[in-house]
Amino acid sequence: MILTNAYPYHPGEQFIDDEIGYWAEHEEARVTLMPAVAHGEPRPLPAGMSIDTTFTSGRWFGRLKAVAEALFSDIFRHEIDHLRRTRKLEWRTMVRALLHSSKVLQQASQLTRYAERNGDIDVAYCYWNDTQSYAAVLAKARGRVRRVVSRVHGVDLYEPRRYRDYMPLKRQFIGGYDRIFVLSSHAAAYMAATYGALPERMELIPLGVPLEESLSRPSPDGSAHIVSVSFCLPVKRLERIVDALAMFARENPALSVKWTHVGGGPLLDATRELARSRLGGIANLSFEFMGFVPHENVKRVFLDEPVDVMVNASESEGTPVSIMEAMSAGVPAVAPNVGGISYVVSNRCGALLSGSPDGREISEAIARVALGKDRDVLRSNARIEIENRFDASRNYRDFIANVISVGAT
Repeated sequence: MILTNAYPYHPGEQFIDDEIGYWAEHEEARVTLMPAVAHGEPRPLPAGMSIDTTFTSGRWFGRLKAVAEALFSDIFRHEIDHLRRTRKLEWRTMVRALLHSSKVLQQASQLTRYAERNGDIDVAYCYWNDTQSYAAVLAKARGRVRRVVSRVHGVDLYEPRRYRDYMPLKRQFIGGYDRIFVLSSHAAAYMAATYGALPERMELIPLGVPLEESLSRPSPDGSAHIVSVSFCLPVKRLERIVDALAMFARENPALSVKWTHVGGGPLLDATRELARSRLGGIANLSFEFMGFVPHENVKRVFLDEPVDVMVNASESEGTPVSIMEAMSAGVPAVAPNVGGISYVVSNRCGALLSGSPDGREISEAIARVALGKDRDVLRSNARIEIENRFDASRNYRDFIANVISVGAT
């Protein structure tokens, strides 16, 4: 059983596309995907896989019932105690604790009913270490799930990415997983130090990306093309990229500079307006905001025209697949030393910045990577890094074999 937020339905979780085909290689594994939400038509799945929408049925009546149950539950009471001890107890965090508690109780009941109809679940593989995975742990305690494994990425890992630095419920359920798959050693250390995850139950298997058969081309002399790929949110610090590009273009007036941003989000319009106000008067700089682009088309951005640098300025990240995909095409990355980025990016294959780089630091790194004497070496090393450590065909096969081995014990 693979528990997702929406996959195979849209939107989001497009990176599962790269993994799902490898599950089809294991005929002994009967795979069912169980999304929390399901709207529209699902993406096509390999033969033999099924979708179950148990989580999406009777949601509102069941949720109201679960809220009432949660009010008097040990889960909610323990969470209120935690909020009080950490001095984070306020009405917003209390409401979040209640809603998350109710969601876990509701989904655990739904998993239990599914198992009563279809037989106990051998392995619940949770793509996110969030409420669905806690529900699976609870269903395991009830005897309806044999093993629970979970990935952990970024938004489900780092507390500063949540309101009031509060990650609901994770500490209560962290001991119930049979295995947690982290994407970097930094993530493993954070899970242990922050939530008390047991090191012996964590396994480091990074995500992977397909190796592109063709590579991106560098820009011809006299021009530079910089690409950024992210959802437009405050945590992405896109204003720092704007500042960096203004400096880079002004300090290289003979260079024709182009910036392409891929990704939608609530701050898309505001970021576009910021770019117009700060970059619009720079004669040698042009920019384009592409908005949301389907995952399969994002890769074409790096192949259809020359790209010199992939730039990221986030204040918090897991191990960004977008950076891996750029590097797979031979595009070096400029990115801050936050989260699991240092597991992918280094000065050997791009530029690893400080944890909170300003526009000046980003600008100088872009110049070094795009215009420096080692440009071609960095491009070659970026591809080699992906071949050696983030090849989807190897990493996903290793991961799936690991999950199946957990189910066999």
